[in-house]
Amino acid sequence: MGKPKCEMKRSTSRTISTQDRKDLQVLADDFGLSYRKDIQDIIQSCRSYSEGQRKILGVYAAVYL
Repeated sequence: MGKPKCEMKRSTSRTISTQDRKDLQVLADDFGLSYRKDIQDIIQSCRSYSEGQRKILGVYAAVYL
């Protein structure tokens, strides 16, 4: 019957595609933040695009707003 739903959710939340990482890098570039080590750490360690986006925008708000 397949994997239980909770197991499927857990396994998909651990990985992020290469394209999503590239898109997060573009987002960081667009906001002028790609040079920052904390941003690079976020891109490498996030588990989803939305998590990375939220954290990058949080750094942007802290730095520029």
